[in-house]
Amino acid sequence: MDSYYKGWLDSGAAWMKGYRKQVLKKYICFILPAVIIVLAAIAAGATAVNDGSVEDILGSAFAGALMGGVLCCVFLLFLLPGLSPQRMRRNINRAVKLLQMSETEQEQLGREMLEAQKNLDYVLDYQVIGPNSKKTPARFLLSHGYACLWGGYPPVILVRLSDVSKIRAEKELKTAVTYGATTNTYTRFHLHTIVFYYKDLEQDGDNGMGFFDETVRDKVFNMLQTQYFGAVDPSK
Repeated sequence: MDSYYKGWLDSGAAWMKGYRKQVLKKYICFILPAVIIVLAAIAAGATAVNDGSVEDILGSAFAGALMGGVLCCVFLLFLLPGLSPQRMRRNINRAVKLLQMSETEQEQLGREMLEAQKNLDYVLDYQVIGPNSKKTPARFLLSHGYACLWGGYPPVILVRLSDVSKIRAEKELKTAVTYGATTNTYTRFHLHTIVFYYKDLEQDGDNGMGFFDETVRDKVFNMLQTQYFGAVDPSK
């Protein structure tokens, strides 16, 4: 008999694999050619301005194109390991380990999450769009006993709802920094959050979920509120 928990790990790996294919397609079909063309044009133009010969211009264009290809390949080498299906499995396992689940509870978690994925009322797929984000995919899953967010920070957030006394929708003022070659750009923005208050604890839970888009946050909050109305305390 197959393990439900392993099946859920496989579904997470498949979800990440699908996203990695999208990234590769985007870079190979659009970004890589654009970078090669732009750098080739810049190099050729610079040589032409300096009264270079036709051979010099062609040589510069080739060198610029080669540089563009190398830069894109180096970027992909840094990007792809983070999109590894195996890393997704490890991230899920890490989140489960934090809850100190027994093998029996892991099987229950896997069963519930696999069932939740079949019901659109308990799944929300969206793109992360905000400061320093790259429209990466994210998925929120809600089952009878658990809430899980893929694609946030940390990469996998898992909450055992029986540990929670109430849930609030809030927002925090944050600052994002975009680092440049000579100057840095600072952007102030509101991070819309769902904060989990745990039973027998005075402080907020560590597994709050953050969203750049208030509409997405509200959808997730409403999913929780609909299923666990008595445990949810919306912000005023």
